[in-house]
Amino acid sequence: MSTMKITHAGYSAPKVKLISGRTLELGVPKSKLVRIFSRGNGALLKQIKSDSNGYYKAYLPYDAAYLIVGIDENKIFNATAQDNVGAK
Repeated sequence: MSTMKITHAGYSAPKVKLISGRTLELGVPKSKLVRIFSRGNGALLKQIKSDSNGYYKAYLPYDAAYLIVGIDENKIFNATAQDNVGAK
């Protein structure tokens, strides 16, 4: 079974967080749709697309934790999630 992987890094600032990371497909950077949800209430906070090298970043309202989902728009790979993402 093929899988897609996302990685992340985050830091916090007052009332706003920068969440950034990279989307990979079989270890190779790929542009993917990335959805970021509030871990607390499930609300979709941001939908972005990673660049051609797989990098993405989003400035988000402060939340204790996020759920990040990487989606393959070509429907070849399953969605991949990073749960409970917070500031490092």
